[in-house]
Amino acid sequence: MQEPVHIMIDNETLSVLPNAHIAQVGLVQFDPHTFTPLAEKVISISHDRQPGTVIDASTVAWWMARDKETQQSVFYGDEDRISIRSACCEFYRFVLDSCRRTWQEDETPGLSDLHQSVHIWAKPARFDIPQWENAFRHADVQVPWFRRNVNDVQSLLNDAERNGFVASSLKHLSTGIHMPLNDCLWQIRLLKAITEFKSR
Repeated sequence: MQEPVHIMIDNETLSVLPNAHIAQVGLVQFDPHTFTPLAEKVISISHDRQPGTVIDASTVAWWMARDKETQQSVFYGDEDRISIRSACCEFYRFVLDSCRRTWQEDETPGLSDLHQSVHIWAKPARFDIPQWENAFRHADVQVPWFRRNVNDVQSLLNDAERNGFVASSLKHLSTGIHMPLNDCLWQIRLLKAITEFKSR
């Protein structure tokens, strides 16, 4: 079996449902031992209607209440936006490149290789990951991970807090404004802090 590949994701969406319209996603491959980021990518998706998705008025209102810098980072810059199907292909390509980087191979991994080795992370996993599984399904693109390799930062955080971990003490590790790449990096730092806490 190939060495595991770990990727943190974070979505910005126009709904909180599993079939939400996705506006932007951050992707960060990281070393699961040192928690060092190895590669990162932001995919901004066009405002066109996405097949099989919904938009909630309450979520749009929440975004309208955010500061201008946050809104601009997620919703503006139309020249960089791509269709949801192209976004699925870019996501898939990021996973392939992460595997090649980790395995130091030039060959393109097959889907079975990805399902064995790719570990996908989110906080919480039941928010971000089903939204992409829905997008991949409607775009007719294979999901590049297996359901048993889905990992939830929130569950680990909840367990650590029951044992005395204090997440609020990590505010100094904040990575800036609310945007997906910053959130991915924050979640990786949080995961590192939880791992260190549990090893004491």
